[in-house]
Amino acid sequence: MKAMFTALLRLVRFPNLLIVALTQCLLYYILLLPAFRQYGLAPALDGPHFGLLVAVTVLITAGGYVINDIVDFRIDLINRPEKVVVNRQIRVQSAYWLYFCFNLMGFLIALYLSFHVECIPLANLFPLAVALLFFYSTYLKRLAILGNLLVAFFCAGVAGIVWFAERESFRELMEQAPALAGRIGGIISWYMAFAFLSTMFREVIKDMEDVQGDVSADCRTLPVRWGMRAAKGVAASFGVGLAVFLIHLALSQPMLFTELSLVFLIFSVLAPLLLALIWIFGAREKEHYHRLSQAAKVIMLGGLAMLFFLAVQ
Repeated sequence: MKAMFTALLRLVRFPNLLIVALTQCLLYYILLLPAFRQYGLAPALDGPHFGLLVAVTVLITAGGYVINDIVDFRIDLINRPEKVVVNRQIRVQSAYWLYFCFNLMGFLIALYLSFHVECIPLANLFPLAVALLFFYSTYLKRLAILGNLLVAFFCAGVAGIVWFAERESFRELMEQAPALAGRIGGIISWYMAFAFLSTMFREVIKDMEDVQGDVSADCRTLPVRWGMRAAKGVAASFGVGLAVFLIHLALSQPMLFTELSLVFLIFSVLAPLLLALIWIFGAREKEHYHRLSQAAKVIMLGGLAMLFFLAVQ
């Protein structure tokens, strides 16, 4: 039973699900909710209902991981055989059943929330997200750049969906305290842009790490179609773009940064990013790209942690 539970956690990428939940909780409890309370505004989602929104996002993400592992079973046997769960610890039929259950639960919760906040489009986002993730796993991820872009947009959307759900209360905040609302909106927009660029950086690196299995499956990812040198150039371009974006943000929006947040930005985000950019062009072996992928994770976590240190008030 313990082995099965561990396999399930690996299948749904439990640490990644925690990051998804933490991202939305930070945006809600550190940025939006304190500002709403300061001006006597009621959020569209109270604590329990916000928890349901997080649950929907986590279920969408978990379902995406499950269908991706089902479809990519043979590729993963080449790229990362030690991490394969489907058809080893969890039967493919059971994996499909989990995928169905995650999607059903998520849709029912999303439908309930859409009626609670009187916003039917909120329910429409769920089947759209599920369909796009299925399309990604079965087709889009095998194409150069397009699959990477979809994943990056989804990562940015993890933050955006909280803002979308609370848009009415945010509009009222904009009327009562435009300066505060502008800072909060700027921080959320900053994080969405950061999530997009850092995800693109890591996605291209992962394609280089997985090139052997992708070639065997006739995938047309960036390094397969254009070569490793071009893929390194594209990854480095996103990395440099991310660095320029962060430096420009710190210089153009000094009111958002305390001394502590600037120190954190330099040592927890920019320094690992610079190191990764140096490593890219010297990478040759699969182990090198795996190290780069882990460095990209550190950069993404550093950007998330920045939300603790930015000056909102």
